[in-house]
Amino acid sequence: MLKRSAIVGGPGILRSLAFSWRFTEIDRTDGSLGPPKRRAIGEIYALWHQHLLMLMLRHRDEEIAVMISRSRDGDLASPIVERLGFEVVRGSSSRGGSQALDEMVRAADEGHALALTVDGPRGPARRSKPGAVLIASRAGVPLVPVVAIPASARCLDSWDRFLVPYPRSRVYLAYGEPIPIPPSLAPGDVRGWQRALDTRLEHLVNLCESAAQRRWPKYRPA
Repeated sequence: MLKRSAIVGGPGILRSLAFSWRFTEIDRTDGSLGPPKRRAIGEIYALWHQHLLMLMLRHRDEEIAVMISRSRDGDLASPIVERLGFEVVRGSSSRGGSQALDEMVRAADEGHALALTVDGPRGPARRSKPGAVLIASRAGVPLVPVVAIPASARCLDSWDRFLVPYPRSRVYLAYGEPIPIPPSLAPGDVRGWQRALDTRLEHLVNLCESAAQRRWPKYRPA
């Protein structure tokens, strides 16, 4: 009963919450602030799990293909995410990864933008896994690092210190320069692109946190 209530009522509650937020985009070239810009279609958004809620609601109803793990939490999240206007592919690095990767490449071929929490679903936080790099390489579309930093939020005691902005909070967005990934990567090349992606994401975090005048925890204390 609780699961069905979440599936039925959850999307409406989340849409109302997102409607109350004030999104501001930071221009990566000059640091200027303005309303969010319309994004290109042929991109893969690469984000930290900590910023998932804000970016999911910012890009609702855009038919972006997202990967959700084959887990109990994923079973609950999938119908909610679909009702928020996303295409859902089930799988993760630990379960169904190869098939999910193929389906994400197929979604890109069909014209969908893609989005991946590159350190999810279990972490470690702020360390990307190879999936996004491999998909970008096979699909021939660039990776776009993206972050979202709230001015006020509840920071959960989870592995990623998940952020839930309070109603009417301002949320700062930053989109990095698209990263073209070459085809036919060797294993060592994949790790190098992962490190480059992590570096660019951290740069954008610093940019947005400076604008928000907030420094949010990155990891749960040991």
